[in-house]
Amino acid sequence: MSVFNALNTALYNKLAGGTALTTLLGGTAIYYQQAPDHTNLPYVIWSYAGGGDENMTPGRMKNNIIYARGYAANAALAGSIDAQVDALLHDGSLSVSGWSNFWLARETDLETQDTMDSGDKVFMSGGFYRVRLSQQ
Repeated sequence: MSVFNALNTALYNKLAGGTALTTLLGGTAIYYQQAPDHTNLPYVIWSYAGGGDENMTPGRMKNNIIYARGYAANAALAGSIDAQVDALLHDGSLSVSGWSNFWLARETDLETQDTMDSGDKVFMSGGFYRVRLSQQ
């Protein structure tokens, strides 16, 4: 299994297992890269922002940046979703098949607000998380 597939599975399982998060979302509205067309707010998206092999030791190590964020119809809910994502990820750990997760920490905070063609506003709150893995 590729490291991306294994890490995607681990991230989804971690986020979907957070009952406070799924309560805010009204279910497991958690997606990789992009929500499906016409998905109702609120939801969470994660994607890769960069990273790769460390090449510092003979063993294989990965140092990736994950961009995890919540989207909602108001800033307060987007912030609450972000807080729950942060509680699950920052200084936490992931069960990544074939890899050992030895570092998981938030590094950057981000917020935006967009106006859709319909005039509706969409608020985003999230951040970048560094995920460091060593191959087992």
